[in-house]
Parts: sequence; structure tokens; C-alpha cells
Amino acid sequence: MTEITDALDVRRAHRTELSPLSFLERSEFVYPDKVAVVHEDRRYTYREMGERVRRLASALLGAGLERGDRVAFIAPNIPALLEAHYGVPAAGGVLVAINYRLNSEEVGFILEHSGARFVFVDHEFEELLDGEQVERTVRIDDTGDADDPYEEFLAEGSTDPLPTRLEDESEPISINYTSGTTGRPKGAVYHYRGAYLNALGEVIETQLTASSVYLWTLPMFTAMAGASPGR
Repeated sequence: MTEITDALDVRRAHRTELSPLSFLERSEFVYPDKVAVVHEDRRYTYREMGERVRRLASALLGAGLERGDRVAFIAPNIPALLEAHYGVPAAGGVLVAINYRLNSEEVGFILEHSGARFVFVDHEFEELLDGEQVERTVRIDDTGDADDPYEEFLAEGSTDPLPTRLEDESEPISINYTSGTTGRPKGAVYHYRGAYLNALGEVIETQLTASSVYLWTLPMFTAMAGASPGR
């Protein structure tokens, strides 16, 4: 070994951390004007989705999110929750997508157990919070209009590129809670590497191509949602 090679950080010189965030980055670069999301009467291109994700990440950082902080979402399959799967980890946070079919006591337990500092909640499920105390709560009206509280939160952010905050692919990207059929809900920790490889495997197995249209029926709050191509 020479002095030069001895001084190299071999791990950093020969390894790229696997992250599902790279899927969106590539799609935005290669297919900026291709439709990425269809939701009711709304359409978002990959460029628009990338911008919205960066706004979410930037707004979270501006609101005080620190590396490893938990960010909870209580919502059905809507654009905001899809954006959270990218925007929360892009800011260095850990996504806690909560099953909206749980009762308020179970939701309260998950919020406390996970230590979530931020909660984004669809307007239809606000009663599930039942007075839970978190640092900041943002309502999602799912209208896409400027006066939607979620859209107002995005407006606090920037579309400027964010430096990667990932240091190790084994870091948690999300915590998915079970339904608690044999007791309290239990948190299953999902890491970047697993999310990347599961999503890639799903694309290969189902033979998806750039021309495919994927109908997302699996609830985004489940652990398996991370393996979906939309991830």
C-alpha cells in the first residue's frame, strides 16, 4: 500500500450508498415533462414532482427538522403522502406513515412511541389526533389549491437542490407500524438499502418500463408500499 492509498477512505472511494431517492432524481432528469402522478383532475410531471418534494424537504428543514427526526403522515393514497416518501428522507428525517384505520388511542401511541415532531394529517382524519401534542401539525385538504394548508407549507420551501444527508444506506428511512392485533402497534424499521432493492426488484419482476402506467392500490402506509414502483 502506498501513502496515497493508505490515506484514502476506501469505503467512500468505492461505494455509493443505495437510496430510493435516486429513482426520482433520475426520472426528473431523463423524463422531466412526462406525467409522473395522476390524481383525480390533477397531473404532475416528474419535474413538478421533484420540485414539490424539494419544497417539502426544504420547508421541513426550515421548520427545524433535524437529522433522524420522525415525521408522521396520516392520509390515504394522495400526492402528499407519495411526496412524503421522498421529501422526508431528503430532509434527513424518518417517515412514519400511520394507518388511518386505527383509532385515536392507537394513533396517539404511535406518535408518542415514534417521537414524531411533525404530523401531517388529511382533513378527514383530524379527529384521530385527539389533542395529541406535537411540535407542528399541518392539515392536508388535498385540493392542490394555494390555500390548502399543505400547499402553504410547501410554499415555505425552495426548489433548490438539496445536498444528500445520507451517510449510510443502513440508516432508517421509515418506521411502519403493525396494526397491533396482539398488543400495541409495533414499529418495523425500514432502511434505505432495503427500500431501494425492494423497489428495484419489483420493477424487474413486473417488467415495468418507461411507458408503463402503474395503478397504486396498496395503502402507502404499509411496509410493502416501499417496494412499490412509485417509491
